[in-house]
Amino acid sequence: MDVASSIALIALLLAFHASAQTITKLPMPQSFHTDELRIQWETDSDPAGTNESLEWGLASPAEHSVAAQPALALAAGHFLHRAVATGLTPETTYQYRVRAGTLTSPTYSVRTAPLPDTPFRIACIADNQNQAGAPFATVLAPLATHAPDAIVHAGDTVQDGDVFDEWQSQWFDPLAAAPGGLGQHIPVLVARGNHDGEFAQSLAYHWLPGNGDWYAETIGRTRFLFLNTNVIDATHEDFIRTELASPASRDADFRIAVFHKPPFTNLWDGPDYLGEPYVRGTLVPLLEQGGVDLVISGHAHAYERGAHNGITYVIVGGAGGKLDTVPQSPPWPFITVAQSVHHFGILEVSGRHLQWTAYDRDDHPIDSLALTSVTGIAVFPGLEEAR
Repeated sequence: MDVASSIALIALLLAFHASAQTITKLPMPQSFHTDELRIQWETDSDPAGTNESLEWGLASPAEHSVAAQPALALAAGHFLHRAVATGLTPETTYQYRVRAGTLTSPTYSVRTAPLPDTPFRIACIADNQNQAGAPFATVLAPLATHAPDAIVHAGDTVQDGDVFDEWQSQWFDPLAAAPGGLGQHIPVLVARGNHDGEFAQSLAYHWLPGNGDWYAETIGRTRFLFLNTNVIDATHEDFIRTELASPASRDADFRIAVFHKPPFTNLWDGPDYLGEPYVRGTLVPLLEQGGVDLVISGHAHAYERGAHNGITYVIVGGAGGKLDTVPQSPPWPFITVAQSVHHFGILEVSGRHLQWTAYDRDDHPIDSLALTSVTGIAVFPGLEEAR
């Protein structure tokens, strides 16, 4: 065989190996920003020299392309790819797809986050995990009809965060199968749960900003704090103090904290659990002092709502796990709603008004409340002077 024939054969073999690559996890938006799109997907191999990229545009994904970051090799058959498109326009629908060698995913649409004064709608869920109580799909289907701009998940997306198959069957597949391909069109913002854990898979599959454990996002004029109740860490507490004293939080119409383990619960699967002591004793005083308006948690597989010391608390742990049904004694008297039912919440913000409605799997409202933004929130004494 001459040199030219050898080169041609090598090129053919390389093309064959590239074409054999499979996209095993469809691309998912990992952020909800006005000017940026973060997309993540997985393939079963990562041949050298393969073009892994994100393509996007207003009318066609062929308009722009950006190369993916170096692949994260989680295990054999699990190669995670990430790409970031920047310079986008707020409140704009883009067409996007990902490229893996000679393959491209289907084309999906995604909309960037709203401008400060534009109303928005967020769906809130937690604890779909092993779906021992109800299929995750039966919660996602009615949720999708409300056309949320984003989804907030308060943790426990899988039962065992170190098991690859569970990530596929309990998280990626249900979101991809939901009406309209929910997982490919709607960003999901996650707070880590105890079942998600701090495993390599959970740290990778939930591509979180900042240090990858806790972070803050502004949507419209609402500031969201996503915390990690898996850890007891002084730097975590310092983050809360600094964040709630920052202009981004102080100037917001609403401040909403999202984390997994609730400080208070009146329902559990057995006696003697009234909520997480560390969260109640350490984090709650920080949230109160920082003027947080609403706390969204999971962990208890039920729907609960109550108000205490100026903060409204809701538990939305009803996305699929087996329900908690045992009333705790003595109960927290300020929790006025406690229902063992699979459900989801819809949070709508328009101007200085926030409307919260919880729905069961039949899309029937089971609870609602309204909050109005107030001024003059508390700040941490001495923090401004120290800055």
